[in-house]
Amino acid sequence: MNSLFIGECPEYCHDRGLCTVSGCQCAIGYSGLYCEKYVGIEPLPIWFNETFDDLPDAGINNGPNLNNWFRLSGNGHIRHVCDENINNNNNITENYLSGQALHFSAGCGCGNVEAITRELNISQATTISFAFHVTTEDNCVLTSSNVTVALEWTYDEGISWMRLITMYNQEHPQLFNITLPSTMKQVHKQRVIGGIRFRWTQIKHASNDLYWSIDNIRLE
Repeated sequence: MNSLFIGECPEYCHDRGLCTVSGCQCAIGYSGLYCEKYVGIEPLPIWFNETFDDLPDAGINNGPNLNNWFRLSGNGHIRHVCDENINNNNNITENYLSGQALHFSAGCGCGNVEAITRELNISQATTISFAFHVTTEDNCVLTSSNVTVALEWTYDEGISWMRLITMYNQEHPQLFNITLPSTMKQVHKQRVIGGIRFRWTQIKHASNDLYWSIDNIRLE
């Protein structure tokens, strides 16, 4: 079970506020009886580019730029990675996983390890790309042990999630470049408010000595 809610707030305040005995207490930028109205001054971002490199010195307690993220679970932290070349589908080799990346401890368990972006306006985007890697605690040591992670998206603030891709360990860093499905574009176009969120979530338990990381996330 990923989450459980019992209360009087329909749609769980659209995941934009806190449900209390007196109703929804909406987060900044949202209003309405159930936080269904976006009243923020700034429009939802059209592009998303997260490299994790413009942050303070890496360390176990360092987190990413929370302006880009709605929720992080499972001891997500910034660490340096070993520079690796990733060979993409066009047989063009580029240094795609480098500098710093967002790491998670796989031992935290499935359903408890995830990174969810803030709401995004995908009206002008066509693809989402990112690097994915599985290592031991020493992130320069490759491993054949598997960690299963999925990339999913939601249009209703996390009430339902749709799968884009499931990733498995290939013993080397991987580059994914995924075309946004037409259903996502259609749903987003029909919505009056709000946008699309993406999440990377671990869907199977793994050994405590394993870590997985994501880096260079681009929505364009």
